[in-house]
Amino acid sequence: MSRIGRVRRWIARQSPLAWLLMTPVLTVPLSALLVFVFAQDANAGALGLPIWRNDAVPARLYYFEFWPTYLLLTGPGVLNLLVVLWFFQRNGYVRVAAGVGLIVAIVRSFVVVLVFFAIAQSDVISHQGDLFIRMEVEQRGIISLRHSPETALLRLLSTTWLFGAFAWGVSFLVWGLYNLVMDRLLPDLKPPRPRRAREPRSWSGFFERR
Repeated sequence: MSRIGRVRRWIARQSPLAWLLMTPVLTVPLSALLVFVFAQDANAGALGLPIWRNDAVPARLYYFEFWPTYLLLTGPGVLNLLVVLWFFQRNGYVRVAAGVGLIVAIVRSFVVVLVFFAIAQSDVISHQGDLFIRMEVEQRGIISLRHSPETALLRLLSTTWLFGAFAWGVSFLVWGLYNLVMDRLLPDLKPPRPRRAREPRSWSGFFERR
């Protein structure tokens, strides 16, 4: 069997909603790699931006251009959009799952990060017509020796991942409730059944004619 054929059969045996549960294994390390390799700390001094925040606990401020950093954070989420492959299945039950999965994928991959910046402690500021993410690293004892753009990026990643974990929880809930909701709302649509004894193998494939 060709490699493409094996991939098609693997997809045929999976749920598009289950795919969304597995993708963080790939997207989380990939986003970290992209951010640490390509994200650049803006020159705050040259831009005329404050470098220190002098509150009760002084903090070093770091700035990153918003849209490039947003693309680095969300770019790996394109893997979630592979749920569109399940639209090729002839079974309507699976195509509905693919549609639901696509909505969840778009929200989880691209919208959740925007919501995070809207409500989380990370500041998004406008300066000279450009948007910047402002991250702070507190000066507190020995931690002050670790002030660096990498520390700020690590804090940005950890907080966005924590926020994204809640979105992953929603994906898990959708996956768990899908069959129950479909039985209630669209009882005429049935999930694809396994191939029975002596039936042609093509009866079990999502991408093969029936």
